Amino acid sequence: MHAGDDSITGLMQATPQQALESRIAQLSDHLATIRLQMEALLADNQRMREVVRIAEHELRKRRDQVQMLEHENSNLQQNKIEAKARVEQVMEHLDALAIRTKETSS
Repeated sequence: MHAGDDSITGLMQATPQQALESRIAQLSDHLATIRLQMEALLADNQRMREVVRIAEHELRKRRDQVQMLEHENSNLQQNKIEAKARVEQVMEHLDALAIRTKETSS
């Protein structure tokens, strides 16, 4: 071996080492990119969960309103039927009264 052979051997060893270090740096960059994208996805997921939670709350609130309005409508329909029956009853009494009045005046 000559004195120059050591520098050539060192250069050959440094080249694979540099390639490995370069590859490690690339992979580290890719991992950092993946980590950032994953954090962004997790943040989006959290926001979407909050949107869904709010939407579910609104849906429950509106469903309750619909049930309340349906109940109110049912009560109003029942009141209408009862009022109609009372009006018919009063009309029958008036007809009967008119007939009696006619009979007594004759």
